[in-house]
Amino acid sequence: MPIITIEITPQPYEKKAEIAKVFTEELHRITNIPTAPISVIFHEQSEENIASGGVMLDVKHGKRVN
Repeated sequence: MPIITIEITPQPYEKKAEIAKVFTEELHRITNIPTAPISVIFHEQSEENIASGGVMLDVKHGKRVN
């Protein structure tokens, strides 16, 4: 059972559903594994819990003054 884990900032349900569909279809296309056993798990993290390039995302996106 392949498991795809996605770490991402909170997204609407519709976007997560689309992401899950696309990732599942692409893994199937590349590996020929049937889609049924492929699982996609979303780990949603707020921007205050993620840093990129040493800068917190909430600061980068102007939601918090550093």
